[in-house]
Parts: sequence; structure tokens; C-alpha cells
Amino acid sequence: MAIVGPKSDLLDIENHLHGLVEPPLSFSLFDDELPDWRLQIIFAQQPAEQMGDLDIPDHLHVDIKPLPEKNWVIESLRYLTSQRAGRFFIHGSHEEASDQLKDVCICIPAGMAFGTGHHETTSGCLIELDKLLLAGVVPSRVLDLGTGAGILAIAVAMTLPADIIATDIDPEAIEVASSNVQINGVQDKIELLIADGVEHPALQVGGFDLVFANILAAPLIDMASGISSLLAPGGVLILAGLLETQAEAVTSAYTGFGLQLLRLQHRGEWAILTMRA
Repeated sequence: MAIVGPKSDLLDIENHLHGLVEPPLSFSLFDDELPDWRLQIIFAQQPAEQMGDLDIPDHLHVDIKPLPEKNWVIESLRYLTSQRAGRFFIHGSHEEASDQLKDVCICIPAGMAFGTGHHETTSGCLIELDKLLLAGVVPSRVLDLGTGAGILAIAVAMTLPADIIATDIDPEAIEVASSNVQINGVQDKIELLIADGVEHPALQVGGFDLVFANILAAPLIDMASGISSLLAPGGVLILAGLLETQAEAVTSAYTGFGLQLLRLQHRGEWAILTMRA
């Protein structure tokens, strides 16, 4: 489905999609129809039922058509290029690793879901990790909450002698993360767990020196108490998956539990918050 119209209207629809319990397979905003913009949405099935939830204004142009039969993993490789974020160099299995000695190279094969490190939220978290490393921060216990493809946990494993736990609510995500962890040779350094938010016995001990939570604004706010309680005194929390317009609300939720905002990073329309307990 393609929706064409003013950017402000499309951003409203995009924000709504982020909050759905069962969002589409993917959705992206493009500026190839200027002065209008285009919101491209891919559904797993016919979008008739989801159309009612979107409440699309009448003045927007909507075009619905089935995707052609293609191997979309292979197709994605044509456009997927390496990504640099601080010292981290993310590349696909179809690409060569960086030949720069200072680079930390992470191989993430292109797939249909769970991320390849190209999204601003993931690269933003990697940049924040790079800044912590440059500042000499050496956390001994690290949690990657909502790990997806496992990129952040892998980055920590390749740069720090830390005990690392990576969790996700989706068993398929954990399978993908497990594969990526093995590809990058850090399987002995990361414990992968299926967990619904902070509800897992392994997390209840708390005492994490560094926690990543790259999820979405609404669950970040809902879990502010639980996530805050995971941190050791002076521990650092990196929050992502939120839009710039949601940064104030998310920040407020965590300062309410005694955390201090250290840095607000903007990447496109996304925000990354770095906070300290």
C-alpha cells in the first residue's frame, strides 16, 4: 500500500502504526513525490481490516497492489550497504569487512526481519556505546532488552569483558540473534533469553551497569519502573525506538524514577536517550 499526501498527515499515520499490537511487516516514508510525501506500507495479508484502524483522511491518495513474487531477501541485498556507527562497521555476509584496524566489524546477514543495523535507532545506540567506550566506561554486567538481531549485544561482546544478557519476547528473534552471535564468534559471551519485558528471573537480580532498551515509546514508558530498577547505582541506560516528538514524555517517565538525562541524540526523526541512575 502507498499513501501519498502532506508529510504531517503521513507522520500521524506512521506514529499510529508504531503503536499497533500487530504492526505491518514494514513501513517507510519517502520524499519522491514532492511536494507530497509517500508512506509505503507492506502487509502480510490483504490490508482491508487494517485500513479501518488507520483512519486515513479522504484527501490522501491511497494505492493498494500486491507485491510481485520475488525473493525479497536477495532483492534487499541490492540496496543494503555497509553501515558505520562510531567504531562499529556493520556489514552483510555479501560484503567484505572493513580493512581499517580501528574498526570493530559486525556481520549481520540481510533478512526479512529483526534488523540489520541500518535503522537510526540501532546505529544511534552503537554511537552511544562508542562514546561510553571513549570515556573509559567499562560496565561489567550488560543487558540488551529487546535485542532483535542481537547487534547491540554483539557490539558489547566484541569490545568489553562483560557478562551480557540479551532478551526478546519473540522466539524467532532469539533464533536470529543466536545465529548472528555465532557468525560473529561471541556465542560464549552472550546469554540469550526469551523474556516478556523485565519479567524473567534472570533479570530480577538487577545490578546491570549498562542497559539498552531499543523498543518503542509506549512500552518504554509502561516499563519505566521495571527498567529503572534493573540498573546498578550509577548504571547507564540507553533508550531508543522513540521519535523526537516522544522524547520528552519518555525522559519524564524515567526521571520520575530518579534517573538523570546525560545526552539526547537526534538521528533523523528519531531520538536516543542516554541516562544515568
